Amino acid sequence: MILQLSAAVAALAFVVLVTAVVISLRKLNRTLDSVDLTLNEVRPKLEELTDQSKRTLEEARILMEDVHKKTRQADSFFETLRNMGNGLQELSSSITRNASAQKERLGNVTALLGSGLDLFKKWRSDKSSNKGKVKRVK
Repeated sequence: MILQLSAAVAALAFVVLVTAVVISLRKLNRTLDSVDLTLNEVRPKLEELTDQSKRTLEEARILMEDVHKKTRQADSFFETLRNMGNGLQELSSSITRNASAQKERLGNVTALLGSGLDLFKKWRSDKSSNKGKVKRVK
């Protein structure tokens, strides 16, 4: 009888174990179905997002190429401006040197005119003083 009782307990334990495994497998199956449903919902959105990302990257690449092209053009423009600035600086220096030379010449001319005027005044005053004197004839 113990043997029969042991067999009945073992059979009951096996039934409980199989029931627990079946319940777990059903829950796992429901979870997998839920995951499959979620993946099926997400897949089109993910594909759309992937396509948008590809388009965005392509537009960014085109934009960067345009920026590089315009930067090279701006570089040549600024190089031209720099060269023009150097030319203007050289012209300004040349004008300053010429103005200094002209200033020195003008100073010399002014000094000569001043000396000439002084000589003229002296000559006039000498002439005036000579008129006032009477010459004696012998």
